[in-house]
Amino acid sequence: MPQGTTEVPRVSAGGLVTVAFLKARLDEGSDHLGIFMPLVSDVLVCLPGQSFATTDVQEALAATHGVAMPQDTVATLLRRATRKRYLLREAGRFRRNPDQPFPATNVAVAKKEIEEGQQRLGGALQKHAARRGLALQSADAALDMLFKFLEEEQVGLLLANPRGAADGGGADQRERAILGEFLRDAISDDTALQSVIRGMLEGLVLYHAAFLPDLAGVNRRFDGLRVVFDSVLVRQALGYEGVGMRTLMRETVDLLKGSGVQCLVFDQTVHEIKRILAMYEEKLATDAGRSSLRPVPMARHFLTQRYAPSDVREMSALLEREIVAAGFQKQQTPRRVERLTLGEEALAKRLADPIKKDPLEPRVMHDVDCVAGVLTLRNGHRSQTVEDARVVFATSAPLVIRNTRLWWEEDERETGIAPMVHIRALANLAWLKRPSLCSDFKMRELVSLCTAALRPAQETWRRFLRHLESLKASQKLTSDEVAAIVISAMSDRLLSEAEMEEDDPNDIDAVTLDDIVERVRATYGARADEQVHRVTEEYERRISETEAQAKAVVAEAGTQAQEAMSRAETAERTAAEALRRVELAMEGRAQKWASWICRVLQWLAAAILVAGAAALILGHPLHGGTLGVVVGVLVVVFVALELVGILRHVSEWRSAFELRLRMRFRNWLSGDPQSKKPPPADQNQAGVERRG
Repeated sequence: MPQGTTEVPRVSAGGLVTVAFLKARLDEGSDHLGIFMPLVSDVLVCLPGQSFATTDVQEALAATHGVAMPQDTVATLLRRATRKRYLLREAGRFRRNPDQPFPATNVAVAKKEIEEGQQRLGGALQKHAARRGLALQSADAALDMLFKFLEEEQVGLLLANPRGAADGGGADQRERAILGEFLRDAISDDTALQSVIRGMLEGLVLYHAAFLPDLAGVNRRFDGLRVVFDSVLVRQALGYEGVGMRTLMRETVDLLKGSGVQCLVFDQTVHEIKRILAMYEEKLATDAGRSSLRPVPMARHFLTQRYAPSDVREMSALLEREIVAAGFQKQQTPRRVERLTLGEEALAKRLADPIKKDPLEPRVMHDVDCVAGVLTLRNGHRSQTVEDARVVFATSAPLVIRNTRLWWEEDERETGIAPMVHIRALANLAWLKRPSLCSDFKMRELVSLCTAALRPAQETWRRFLRHLESLKASQKLTSDEVAAIVISAMSDRLLSEAEMEEDDPNDIDAVTLDDIVERVRATYGARADEQVHRVTEEYERRISETEAQAKAVVAEAGTQAQEAMSRAETAERTAAEALRRVELAMEGRAQKWASWICRVLQWLAAAILVAGAAALILGHPLHGGTLGVVVGVLVVVFVALELVGILRHVSEWRSAFELRLRMRFRNWLSGDPQSKKPPPADQNQAGVERRG
């Protein structure tokens, strides 16, 4: 198949400028199809012949603007141009209308300005990579690496493709970390580069939307869709993985609810989270337990924030209240109906860990129960679009989604929307419907992606933990020192930097790990020395007063230093947990106020509309005879149908208005009503930079 007629997303040289151009057209008010029309008209005026086919336009778009376009989308755009009399249709082909030429476009000028901004971005990335020892040949090579990173991690999800469609594979672990560090700094520090990045990211999503089966229906609202959230998503929304993920999930929930989606949590998921919290409560009580925790984001957050078992116990007690405050509705998992839940045993086998192969593992049973609950709520309904799917189960685990889809299509021979979807795919679709609803949403996603890219790989952490155990066995480190290093946020940053410095992160040697250990120990030593120095100064001041007092100070100096460090660590931990709870409380209060105000306004609007409809019906003069009765009935039916349609629009208006009102209340309660800037990658990371 020729390059221009491919039916998969493909961006070649210069195509990044084109996708950013699409974002600019959307900002000007064009719809999701209209944003492509300037590109089509730009190539149509340059085609050599008067008569051409859809495939000719596809090839011209690929050659001129560096993007592949699906045939159906191009055909729809050509039909639009025909209706506006710019083109004439003859025998299945098109030709330009000499009596009504296309209006002049400024595509070349606009793309030139965008290209200059992208070249500055590519040059900045090239310099940053060079500082990390990664040689990129040119700014274009840097942009190509950035494009693959964005498409692999973000955009491909829109088409249910977890790895995107970039040729040549995605970025490796080292490149991901370097890109994450660069993007985090660029978004935080440089508004000009932030604007360029936003144009690329949002433009890529818009471009990929052209390959959706029903692009014309993208603006259609979700038809009563209910989304059941997985355990990990709920924990992120509650702040169990840090403020960065909490902010992203909060805005994801906002975006979905503003599009008419109900965000649900099964009681089965609540029990799952309580089981996980009980495990953390037990592990955090001992040094051995803390060292045994897998280095997943939730564990690293709990460790670096010095969570105590009592904190986790209180979190478990407040769990259901905080879930509601985060914007979810709790729902009882429906009772199984055999004819609806299909082959659960086959699904459990597909979801089981390939090493343990235990289909009764609690994680597996939770996912199977949630899928069965979704199918029960669907009650046999099948749909080809998410908008009409009624109920879906949302998660962020690509492997779980892939295995569930294989079970759905191969084992059950089903078609249509599978019961499980990726939360980012769902959020991308919701953003396409209402891009102005959460203007910073895609940038928040990117900040979260950068945070994940900057985390050291789990294999690197496991190697580091084995190294610590060997140092403890050789008595080079004490148990207390190992525990302190494990819970230090600085360890994460130094391990990530070590991965960036190595061509292959698996080549990190013992010398590098020893250096990381010493740097973390030095930090702890500096903090202890500071406390001892403070006590020593007090001792020197008081030694001139009395010898007895001086001896007492010397005896107590070490104890006071240890107590001061313990108080500082306790204060740090309690402050982080208190902030999380305060923000969730503000979230719940803002949601309650917004919901109450919008409910009152909706009822008032409905009452006025019903009264107006009744007055219109009663005011219609009734005539005698059969014809008069028929006319009267038709008037009643017409007014009733109009009233139903208007009330539906009022309900849709309420969803969007309630979201905006909730965001305003939230910002007001937080004391930052004008805040629009994306947050730092993570509160933990910011703390690391200050303490490192």
